[in-house]
Amino acid sequence: MCKKSILSLCMSLIGGFANAQGVLEASDISQPNDVYSSANDEAAVIIRCHKSIPLRFSSSMDKTADPFKVDLEGTDSVYYISFPTGNRYRGRELTIIASGYTPVFLKLELQPKQLLSYQITDPNALVDAGCYREHRNKGMQEFKNGNYEEAKNLFTVARSCSDVDQKENEKNISLTDSMIYYRASAEQYFKLLDYAKANEYYIKIIRNNPYDSFVKDRNELCVKLYQQECETLFTKAEFYFAERDYEKAKTLYEQVIAKECTSNIAIATGRLNTINSLARAKKEHARVFTYEYMKDIPLGFSYGKYNMHKAGGFFQMDFNTTVFDAIRSDCQYGDTKFPELNMAFGWTVKIANPVWIHFGPGLTGKMYYGSYKDDCYPKVGYGENSLLDTKEMSEDLTLPKKEIPADYKKGWTHANVGVAISPVIGVTAKYSFFALRLTYQYRWSIQSKLKDFIGVSRLSVGAGIAF
Repeated sequence: MCKKSILSLCMSLIGGFANAQGVLEASDISQPNDVYSSANDEAAVIIRCHKSIPLRFSSSMDKTADPFKVDLEGTDSVYYISFPTGNRYRGRELTIIASGYTPVFLKLELQPKQLLSYQITDPNALVDAGCYREHRNKGMQEFKNGNYEEAKNLFTVARSCSDVDQKENEKNISLTDSMIYYRASAEQYFKLLDYAKANEYYIKIIRNNPYDSFVKDRNELCVKLYQQECETLFTKAEFYFAERDYEKAKTLYEQVIAKECTSNIAIATGRLNTINSLARAKKEHARVFTYEYMKDIPLGFSYGKYNMHKAGGFFQMDFNTTVFDAIRSDCQYGDTKFPELNMAFGWTVKIANPVWIHFGPGLTGKMYYGSYKDDCYPKVGYGENSLLDTKEMSEDLTLPKKEIPADYKKGWTHANVGVAISPVIGVTAKYSFFALRLTYQYRWSIQSKLKDFIGVSRLSVGAGIAF
């Protein structure tokens, strides 16, 4: 009889202890596009729970289920746990343990890179919770729903509770005031169409309350509108840049940079540097165009940039009118004027304002007909010892007519070109809109026998405008 009484008492104590255990509920709050980035084929689980309920974890298939990171977001503790995946881990069960509560069991069938999120709550938190805890929990629920004014009212009422945790309650009120300020500021910037600034405040809200669905929607909308605005500004800027309307393009590129449009800011900065460089060159009259004159070559021009603070470049071309005769095939043996063309390019460097030095490589081509002879004049093209010395056929030819090659006239019109490497060096003086150039050209003939024909050197003078 005594044994039965003792057994009954023990069962009653066990039953009473079981009834004293709290109950936790797990809600799956995973998002469809959530991904866990890891070097291996691992998955992860995020567990959220109010910071007043600390959690521990164990796994049916892993030696440990300790979180690799624990954060505090608002009033929630957030636990991050990673798990290996594969066939051998099928049927894994995660146990969530909290002091004073019945353990919660989660069945996890994890795939590589998968990310699952769960919210752990106490459904009976408001039952016999006491004045302060009741108002605090109701306030936190309103806080999670994004109703910050209602949450603040409940926290304010909680100040009057005899069991108030003053430090925690004031912290909750301060956080709620911040959220009210962030929401108002975000909405104000949103109405002003400043989506980047509005989004800064929306992100601050999300960091403290990831459950605010209104703010999350606003955040996504701001990102979308911000990207559209950036693309519109950049497209307009590119149009004006292509049209050489640099003033309008500059204003738009500056807006792209000011708004920190990440996808276009690098190109916009480069374009802005180009526009500023062009404006500076225009102000300094860095571009110079001159007419060039050289002996036997009366037609020439030069164009270059003569910068104040860095090296520039130039291009020069000189030719005579006989070049046009050669193009029309009007040149032949016996002519005393020869088609000639010079080209040079290189660098410009300021010595001391207003004087620049220019230098660089060049090339000279001088055309002649027939084969070349030591006295700087071509022979007839069909033989070194030809007796022909006239362009016209006659009966008085020294060479018997039957011995004259049938194609001898082709020798008189067969074009040959003497080529020389022609480096140049010179000085340029420019002041305001006017410029003068003096250039020395050295000619190194590739065929030594044509040295006298091509010439050893030349001087050219030029005059023009700086703009």
